[in-house]
Amino acid sequence: MRDQNTIEDNESKQEKWNRGLDLFIESVLKPDPSLRQCAHNQKCYHELMDVRQDVLQKLKSMRWH
Repeated sequence: MRDQNTIEDNESKQEKWNRGLDLFIESVLKPDPSLRQCAHNQKCYHELMDVRQDVLQKLKSMRWH
C-alpha cells in the first residue's frame, strides 16, 4: 500500500471514517503468507478464509453513505 496524496483538512467525519475503513479493508485483503502458512500448519486455512470473508462482509456494511 502506498500513500496516494495529502487530504484536505475540511473533510467531514463521514469521509474520514470511510477512508479509514477503506484502508482497514485493504489490510484485511492483503495476503499474509506467514499467517496463511501457520493456518496450513494448524489445519485451519479454510476456516481462516471463511472468517476473512465474514469480516470483509461486516466491514463493507459499516460504510457511511
